[in-house]
Amino acid sequence: MNTDSVNRWLTLGANLGVVIGLILLIVELSQNSSLVQAQIHQARSDNYESFMLEIADTEFLLPAYEKFAAAGGPADVSALKVLDSTERERIRRYFQGRLGGYDNLYFQYQQGYIDEEFYSTRIAPSIKRLYPIWLELGLLDMGATSKFTEEAQRIANSN
Repeated sequence: MNTDSVNRWLTLGANLGVVIGLILLIVELSQNSSLVQAQIHQARSDNYESFMLEIADTEFLLPAYEKFAAAGGPADVSALKVLDSTERERIRRYFQGRLGGYDNLYFQYQQGYIDEEFYSTRIAPSIKRLYPIWLELGLLDMGATSKFTEEAQRIANSN
């Protein structure tokens, strides 16, 4: 074998090694992407659970929310009228927090981090249910991105 032939075989072997390395890198990136999406979903779930536990554990918000719910809220916006000014502010801040969370979920959905089924079955119905409260409390004017506000209006007006 001459040196030219050996060089060609070595070059072919090196090129095959590079191709195999690239394939393995692509597989690893795909696995990492799936892992990151799972971590995002877990963080979202943990955040929701923490949020609900905080409500249950607070001596101030829970009584105000129970009063609001007993009057028909959040399905009935007029339930806000049964609250005194301090209770209403607690409820307003609670729903402001929820608005921020849903705004973030919509952003994640736009970026492809939330699949269509989860968005349409879990997120959109909640947005539709909470939209009238957000509107009544004036939160959409100051607490949400314009894209989310448009999406919330679209969902609220859908059948």
